[in-house]
Order: sequence, then C-alpha cells, then structure tokens
Amino acid sequence: MWRHAAMTVEPELAADPSRSGLISRSHLGIEPFALARPASLADAAANVVSGAWAHAGGIDVAQRLRDGGQAPALVPLRQAGRGSGSDLDVLTDISLRDGALFIGAAVTHARIESDALVRAHRPDLAAAWRTIGNVRIRIAGTVGGNLMSLNPGYDAAPILAAAGAELVFVDSDGGEQRCSVADRVAGRLLVGCQVPLEGRVVFDRSLKPVASVAVGDRHAAIGCAYRDVEVIELDIGADGTVDLDVLRAGLDPLGEPLDNADASSGYRRRVIEVLIERCAQAHARGGSASAGSGGGEPSATDLPRRPNAVPAGPRDQAAALPDDSHAAGDAGSVELRLHLNGEPFEAAAPASEMLVETIRSRAGLGGTRVGCDQAVCGACTVLVDGLPTASCSTFAWQTAGCDIHTIEAANESPSVEPAGSLPAVIRAVQQTFATASAFQCGYCTPGLILTASSLLAHNHEPDRSTIVDWLDSNICRCTGYLMVIEAIEAAGAALRSRSDAHPEPAP
Repeated sequence: MWRHAAMTVEPELAADPSRSGLISRSHLGIEPFALARPASLADAAANVVSGAWAHAGGIDVAQRLRDGGQAPALVPLRQAGRGSGSDLDVLTDISLRDGALFIGAAVTHARIESDALVRAHRPDLAAAWRTIGNVRIRIAGTVGGNLMSLNPGYDAAPILAAAGAELVFVDSDGGEQRCSVADRVAGRLLVGCQVPLEGRVVFDRSLKPVASVAVGDRHAAIGCAYRDVEVIELDIGADGTVDLDVLRAGLDPLGEPLDNADASSGYRRRVIEVLIERCAQAHARGGSASAGSGGGEPSATDLPRRPNAVPAGPRDQAAALPDDSHAAGDAGSVELRLHLNGEPFEAAAPASEMLVETIRSRAGLGGTRVGCDQAVCGACTVLVDGLPTASCSTFAWQTAGCDIHTIEAANESPSVEPAGSLPAVIRAVQQTFATASAFQCGYCTPGLILTASSLLAHNHEPDRSTIVDWLDSNICRCTGYLMVIEAIEAAGAALRSRSDAHPEPAP
C-alpha cells in the first residue's frame, strides 16, 4: 500500500513549519513553471524556441531559477529520451553515425567515461572525461547541459572543440543544423555531438578555476579564461615543443583573459601558456597531461575502468516523468510515487519542489541537511538508485519511481535486510564513523556516510586515492578528512569480511 506524505509529517510541524529546522524552503523564490511533454524532437525544439528551458541533469537549471530566472516550462530531455520509441531516443544515444562517434545531448558524464563504444574508438575522450566535476556532477551532469549552459568554466566545450566535434541541433520543423562548439548559441535544441573517430585530445586544468586547456592534433581549445571557449591553431613539434612566440601571437587576437577574484588576466595568460605546453608534450609522447614523464595513453583494449569510475547505472537513463503530472493553475504540479528507505511513498508537490524539500518537510526526515543550496557542499546528499545525488538541486519529479535512501536507512532492522544490501552498507559505514570518531559537529556527516556507502556498495576495497576522489564532492570543515578516510577503509574491511563469511550463492 502506498504511504501518503501527509501521514509522515508530525502534526506540530505541519501546523507551523517555521518552527522546525527540518523544513527546507529550497523551492521558494523559484517562479512556477510547467513540465512539457514533447512527442518528438521537433516538438521539443518548438518548446525551446518558444522560450522553454531544456532540462537534462538540471543542476544549472536549478541555480538559474533560484537566481531569478523565469522559465515558462521545462523540457525534461533525459526523461523524454528514455525509451520513448520516438526520435527523442537519440538524446540518450551513443553510436557510430556517418563515420563519427555520436554522443546524445542527454548522455551523462559518467556514461561517457565508462561506455564501451567511447573507450573503443576514442579512449582519449574517456580519459579526458574522467576529470570533469566531482562524483555527483558526473552522475547527474550531461553533455548538453555542460555545453549549452555557456558557462566558460565548464570542461566539455574545450575538450570537444579540440577534438573537432560538430554539434547537431534540430529545428521546430525537424530539420538539422550543425556548427562548431565555439559557434553554439542558446535558445536552440542540442541533439548531440559528432566526434571524428581519428585524433587525440589531451586535457588539463589549473587547480583553481583559472584556465583549462585541451590540445588536439591541430588545435588548442581554452576554457575558463575567456567569456566562452576559444580555439587557436597549434603547431606541435615532433618532440612536443611549442614555439612560444608563435603561441603568443595566436593568443593575442583573443584579447585579455578574464580579470576577477580568481586571477588577474596576466596570471591567466601565463597559466594558459603553461597548460598548452604541458598538454602538447603529453600529446606528442602519447600520454596524458597528468601521466608524468613516462608511459603512454592505454590502448582501447587495455584501458581499464578506473576504480573510482562512477557507475552509469539505471540513473543514466533517468526516471520517467510521473504519469499523472498535471498543471494546477499557473504552477505545474506532480503526483510523486517513489520508494523512500524501502517504503512506498507518495506526495503531491509543485514541479519546482526540490527532492530535499520532499524528504525533509513532507517525509519528516531531517538527516538530509541543507547547506549551500548549490550542489557543492554535499550536505544534502542522498542515494538515488544507489548513487549519490545532490537533493538540493534535483527536482523531486526527477526521481519518480526511483529507490531513495537517506541516512535514516541505517535505522532499518538488520533482521530484515541482507548483509550486502544498501541499508546494511550504510549501517556498517555509520558504525565505523562512530568507532573512528570520524565526525565533529556532525552536520556534513550524513552526506559523507552516504557517499562512502555508495562507493563501498560498488567496490569493497577502494584504494585511498579512490576514496579521496569520491570525498571531493563532500565538504567537511571540521575533521580534516583523515579519520573519515580511515573509517571508510575500516568499513570496507568489515564488508569484505562479511562477504567472505557469507559468499553470494552460485547462480
């Protein structure tokens, strides 16, 4: 039987939500919008041309709406392209087309990193994509969202520009238009990109958001340093050397780089030169910019999936829109049905409501924190179909039909949960956090535990660098992380011990 949200909120909280810290108002300030249901690419394009916003992973869309942006409607591309049986399916497609590698606009970063076709034909692209964002960004973020936000700090644009990719757009009449990455403009529906099968790209960036550079066979693409990606021709010597005078002459027409709190324009210019030199040397020796002086790029056959690669999993295809979503007055609303900590859960919610709002105020589960409200700090992390998700920037309707676990899942009875179940893993991590004193104020702890639980559910024996990579998406101001890392290592050891004692039955 479905449990309605009203049954889970304590009466005093429902009567006066302002009295409790359980209540997040993450959707307040967002202007109401409707959810479009396109039947075809042409239909989706018509919506976008008329002013609707394309929505893929949605993190950028959520921030733009919070910042006062107004969208009459959102066009959920990942949901629309999920086995629709129409031409919308191309949005989540990776395939070989017209002698090139086609990547749909709604394909996630995690899938590009691990996709067999990408790794077989452009392993350099898979390697470059490993560096994009943190765990939550790689899970939720998409190629189209990264490109069409026109944010100069995002990495897909320089990587694809250096690779010579061609962007494919569709008109409201169904006709295709193509352009280079540098020539893309907002207000059009991106279907995907076509990447040549030949060539290599090496990508590198500064530690601070100062500059990023991708070097291809004949071009260098620069991100983060200008208003948009900039591409220059590049002549690389056989030994990887770049003539600095020629390079500087190529950079001069671009004008001065950005000058802001992150870096001065002069400093940015020097960082760009250093990154181009580094990438050019790596390109010449067949390696990656971070590979050191020896070794080369792995071949398609031996390129391993890195231990800390994010599983693409069922989330990559996205949940379907609720069947009974409807417009309620001026504000779109949806009837949600999902599974929350193993129990069916339903609620009527505005289309603008974030998942954190549903969990905290409707389900009354206060363990999911609200921190930055920008998908940066990790305090709001929950597991959606087993993968860490920023609930502050994920609309509740995006998770319709999904399995959601919060920190309260650790309270589920061990007697009814198998040893290897996700609640059991969460419980094991929680126990080692307590034993190792891997917390202080505790505000960020639920997000840390859930991120670690997702990692250990997929990999019982991660090395320390893998753990650090996953924790990059969770900010802790107290512990310094050492005890957190040790607690995760201890939890992995405990889970391995249980697996050895209770092996999975043979199929």
